[in-house]
Amino acid sequence: MKRELEALLFAADGPLTVARLKKLLPGSEAGDIRTAVKDLEAEYEAAGNAFTVVEFGGGWQIATRPEYAPIVENMLKARRFTRLSKAGLEVLAIIAYRQPITRLEIDEIRGVNSSGAISTLTERNLITVVGRSQTVGNPLLYGTTREFLNHLGLKGIGQLPDLPDIEDFVHDRDQLRDFANQIGREVSDEELEDYFSAPEEGVELDPSSDPDEAADSPDTSPPEGPQEEDAGHDQSRT
Repeated sequence: MKRELEALLFAADGPLTVARLKKLLPGSEAGDIRTAVKDLEAEYEAAGNAFTVVEFGGGWQIATRPEYAPIVENMLKARRFTRLSKAGLEVLAIIAYRQPITRLEIDEIRGVNSSGAISTLTERNLITVVGRSQTVGNPLLYGTTREFLNHLGLKGIGQLPDLPDIEDFVHDRDQLRDFANQIGREVSDEELEDYFSAPEEGVELDPSSDPDEAADSPDTSPPEGPQEEDAGHDQSRT
C-alpha cells in the first residue's frame, strides 16, 4: 500500500485526508494509512531526498523540504501571487485572527464598509460563512476556509503567528506586508506607499444607520476593482 499511497500524495493538488485516502485505497484502515505515511517519511529521510511528506490542511501531501523551498519559489515566483487589494488583505487578516466574526464587526475595526472585500474573498474561497451570530438580527459569521490553510501550508489556525492588536495591525505597513508575504503576495515599498496614500475603499460607517437592518441585509456590493487571476500556490512543488 505504501507505493499506492505515494502515488496519490504525489499526484494530489492538495492535502489528502484519512477519509479521502480510505476511499481511494479500498480495504485500508486509518492506522494502516498513518503507518504508511510514517514509513514514507522515514524512507525519504534516509535517502536524503529533497522532498518529504508534509501534514497540513487536515491531510498529507508530498512537498519540497523547507531548505530547498527558496530555489523552487524562484522558479514559480510569477505563479505565487494572490492579487488582493489593501482592503482584501485587511479583511482577510481580520477574519483569520478574529473568526468567527460578523461583517459589522469587521467594519468597526476598519472604519469602512467591507462588503466588496468580503465578496472577493468569498469568490476566491479564502473565507466562507460559518454560521450566524446569536446577537440581534442574527448576522452572518465569517471564517477562513481549508483552502486558506492549504495556501499557507498550515495544519490549523493555531499555527498562525502571533500578532499585536488587530486594529493596529491593519494600519501598520510592515505588519501588513508580512501578512501579505505569508499568503504569497509580495508587496513592494511603492505599493505600500500607494496603499496608504490612496483613499480608503468602501463607505465610511454612518453611526445613525440601523445595525439590525444592516445585519439582515445580504452583501450585494460588487467585488473590489478588477483583479488579476489568482495563480494559487503549488504546495506539492514548494
